[in-house]
Amino acid sequence: MQLIKTISIISFLTIALNLYSQDNRMGVYFQPEYSAMFLEDHVGNVVGASIGITTKNKKWDIGIRSYGRSGPINLHQEYELVLPQGTTYKGKSVLLLAADHVALGLEIAYNLQLQSERLSLRFPLSIGAFGAGFYLQNDDRITPDGRRVSEWEDELQDGEDAGIGTYSEFGAQVIYQLIPDNEYLDLFAGITYTNTYGYSSFLGGEDFFNNRLRASIGIRIEL
Repeated sequence: MQLIKTISIISFLTIALNLYSQDNRMGVYFQPEYSAMFLEDHVGNVVGASIGITTKNKKWDIGIRSYGRSGPINLHQEYELVLPQGTTYKGKSVLLLAADHVALGLEIAYNLQLQSERLSLRFPLSIGAFGAGFYLQNDDRITPDGRRVSEWEDELQDGEDAGIGTYSEFGAQVIYQLIPDNEYLDLFAGITYTNTYGYSSFLGGEDFFNNRLRASIGIRIEL
């Protein structure tokens, strides 16, 4: 995962410097977002952001995108871990776990201006590293023998409480200029399609986050 992060950052810097050498008046964009990920049997809450550079003609964005799903923003989404017969944890044979994930990658997006000066379309593509897992929560995080909770999570899930892989994601966004004659602040809404590669975990298997749609809303700040 660290290698993929390094490659993504180096690639981003290389492209950025190349563009800067061609035109040093390009802009910077920042897009924080909230999104809903449509998982197999429920919708997960996800937060994230993109940051990078946009070319002078505003047709291309090149940057870094990161987003994640955490237990605290998905309070009522729990997953049953049924322990093997004869095995208990603090006297319980069934545990309720929370889940989280994080994605970090290089983003390239094409921007298409529509006839209305306040409307445009954006088509982002991102690739990078992906990690996710399932963890004990609340009082269950106080282990019965004082060991680190991560050791227990690993043992209870046969060493697969979390997994690391890569991901790809592409989609489309509608961008609306919030204030006439102000090109610095926009609203956007979009949908993306996500695939994961090489990720698996004890409870989630290979397809918990794979082959999923994600709808997002947010703001775009461009300087």
